[in-house]
Amino acid sequence: MRFENRRTFLKRLGQAGLVAVTERLLAEQASGADQDSAATLPVLQTRPDTGPIDTFLKSTVVHIRRPEVVDRQSIHAHLLREMIEESLKVLTDTLRPSDAWNRLFGSDDVIGIKFNHVGAKELSSTEVMAAQLVASLGDAGFPPARIMLIEAPAAVSASLATRPEVLGWSGGEVPFVGGSEELATVLQEITAIINVPFLKTHNIAGMTGCLKNLSHALIRRPGRYHDQACAPYVGNIVAIPQIRSKLRLNIVNAIRALYRDGPNVRPEGMWDHAGLIVSRDPVAADAVGLDIINDRRSRLGLEPIGNGSGHVPHIHAAARIGLGTDDQDYIELREMKE
Repeated sequence: MRFENRRTFLKRLGQAGLVAVTERLLAEQASGADQDSAATLPVLQTRPDTGPIDTFLKSTVVHIRRPEVVDRQSIHAHLLREMIEESLKVLTDTLRPSDAWNRLFGSDDVIGIKFNHVGAKELSSTEVMAAQLVASLGDAGFPPARIMLIEAPAAVSASLATRPEVLGWSGGEVPFVGGSEELATVLQEITAIINVPFLKTHNIAGMTGCLKNLSHALIRRPGRYHDQACAPYVGNIVAIPQIRSKLRLNIVNAIRALYRDGPNVRPEGMWDHAGLIVSRDPVAADAVGLDIINDRRSRLGLEPIGNGSGHVPHIHAAARIGLGTDDQDYIELREMKE
């Protein structure tokens, strides 16, 4: 099993571009051009801080891949559970899955597992993901009666004997920066959230992952908050105490993912990534997910998603208000590969 930090991951992503730049510089040197380029560089007023960043300041993101978890249209359920549990042990620095779950949740928690119904039929992994999460939680002492599946098919909830999903809206509007909305009634029924988004592009927001899986699903009128690529609305909604205080864990379902034309799924935009992205920080998980999407797009000759600074606006805006970090220097990426 091999770990790779995010800086190495991004370095690998940019190797093709680095080769092109290097070739251009060599050509300029050979022709005598750019002989005094140092004179054009700005003078540093202070010595740059290149020391290591304390680990406790960083957000840990675990990225695990097992290519064999996908076999054509089937998903290897037992291996998926292993992936979930191995990721949790690394994330929480524990030796047993049950210890990891109990570090994240209390015995009196009612746990809502928030899926995403958009594209679920085509990506066809919600059912197996739900079953493995409920089974693993059950073995750790969290019975199905204390678990609620949100945006999963009712038949799945019935087959797993989980708490019935509560539908509807809670009544009075809750204010946030940029608006006010009624919140989903389910937030009154659960005390903790496991956020399980798909990894997909989004034709308005750029991409949809952890943050958007919560923001636009847990308010009554999400259509109001798509201007400016959904920024800063996504972060401001997730920052509402009734949502933010309950968010304990993010597991990005990247078994099958979407690199173009999202959020609705078409076969030509899908690929089998065979992976999970696991973190307590939704911003950092989305930042890593963006890198993975852009790596796929680069391999296919597509332009990267993001603005000139490499940011997706709603993710960067969420980082700026303190929901997490999208700064690679403050993300400890642990790549798990066999």
